Amino acid sequence: MSDPRIRAGHNGGPAVDDEPERLPPGPHYCKYCRHWSPPSEREARAYEAFQLGLSKRRVKRPSGTCDRVVLQHGKPLAFASTVDTFGCLNFSARPPAPIMRGRGFVTIYEGDRIVWQGHEEDVPDEHR
Repeated sequence: MSDPRIRAGHNGGPAVDDEPERLPPGPHYCKYCRHWSPPSEREARAYEAFQLGLSKRRVKRPSGTCDRVVLQHGKPLAFASTVDTFGCLNFSARPPAPIMRGRGFVTIYEGDRIVWQGHEEDVPDEHR
């Protein structure tokens, strides 16, 4: 009468192991994915100028490219031109950018006058 393979509370759906892989928490936009290539700087600047009203020439929203777009689980990979806020099911988080240390701007005073200004790694030895 009862099938030993069916556990109590199971509704006959796919086994838990067959479920698609869960995405990590957070926004799954193309701009955060390692597979996405952003549009050129020139396109991005032109669109930003149009959005701010600095240019009257209409500019389409810049789009990057991805050759690993998956729109449905089980479907093949596809090439697509996507905007930065698009998200597909093949999201793979981009590794965080390395933290740049140094390059802080320093101003050294003696009393009320400036003795030296520049980046922190260039501070002369007499002021260290």
